[in-house]
Amino acid sequence: MRRVSRKRPGVASLLVRGCVLVATLWAVVDVARTPRLQPDPLTVRDGERLLVIAPHPDDETIGAGGLIQRVLARHGSVHVVLVTAGDGNVGGVVLETGLRQPPAAKFVAYGERRVSEARAALGRLGASADALDLLGFPDGSLMPLLSRNWRRAQPVHSTTTGASDPPYDFAVEPDIAYDGADLRDELAQVLRAVRPTMIAVPDPLDRHPDHSAAGIFSILAIDEWIGGRWPRRQPPQVLAYLVHWPDWPPGWDVATPDPADAMSPLARPGTLPARPLDSATLTLTPAEIDAKRAALAEHRSQQRAMGSFLAAFVRHSEPFTALDAVEIRNIASDFEREPALQVRKVSPPKAG
Repeated sequence: MRRVSRKRPGVASLLVRGCVLVATLWAVVDVARTPRLQPDPLTVRDGERLLVIAPHPDDETIGAGGLIQRVLARHGSVHVVLVTAGDGNVGGVVLETGLRQPPAAKFVAYGERRVSEARAALGRLGASADALDLLGFPDGSLMPLLSRNWRRAQPVHSTTTGASDPPYDFAVEPDIAYDGADLRDELAQVLRAVRPTMIAVPDPLDRHPDHSAAGIFSILAIDEWIGGRWPRRQPPQVLAYLVHWPDWPPGWDVATPDPADAMSPLARPGTLPARPLDSATLTLTPAEIDAKRAALAEHRSQQRAMGSFLAAFVRHSEPFTALDAVEIRNIASDFEREPALQVRKVSPPKAG
């Protein structure tokens, strides 16, 4: 029998096949990451371990007050980490003290008050006071920690408290320097201790620099905790919540909020840039809405300054963006390659 010789494919043929394979793989990835047109209902399973990372006291309730209640109702656990004590609010301290130029001690006292308000708010949501930890990094100065103040040798100094490490003896690490690497590592340490199944983080697209930076730090810490190897079975849900966006939420500037608005859903702003990410919505019960309202009322220092803004988040639902493993790795790797570029991508545009 005559043997039929088979030609090996040439280089050009291999290149074509390789390109087709890569294109096919990318098409599969794109299809897999095509966001759904409508938000999915957020599923909270029994026994969830929820970690909420908040830039300031009150953000834990604004962004995830309903989620905290739902997790606890399903026999889960909740842990809240405050990145700052909210001690950089110059207008708030001037309003509280009546002083044009309050001394550093007044800002520290204001931060202590705000942390106490957050503990009281968590109590209204059904969580215990020891469910909250304070890292105590500088309010209003988180964004520089991602770039020029990343290393311990170049800590940032708070413009209000004058400190370069947490001025609170109840902070998780009172002697830690105000630098980016240490903030990421502290958050990663919390993740390792809590082992959350759900993580609520600030949206990196948030227009407030502290929120945007806290979102990136959360992602860097999650990436470090996971080690780039996401578990195939039951990976943690990472949910980004938005607080600051132009002309949002509806009713944020109304002098006298309408109580009936609480029964309206809260949707993400339509002007939010498109991302290949799904959105999820938690629909709240009337009891959960009432408890969220009561929790926000505990933030008395902020009610005085922006009560209408807080009231606008008391709605029938809480919207989240689901950050998947691809998005987290992309953001982390972008930062590792060019941190300054990543900071510019999420920094709010300058006015004018």
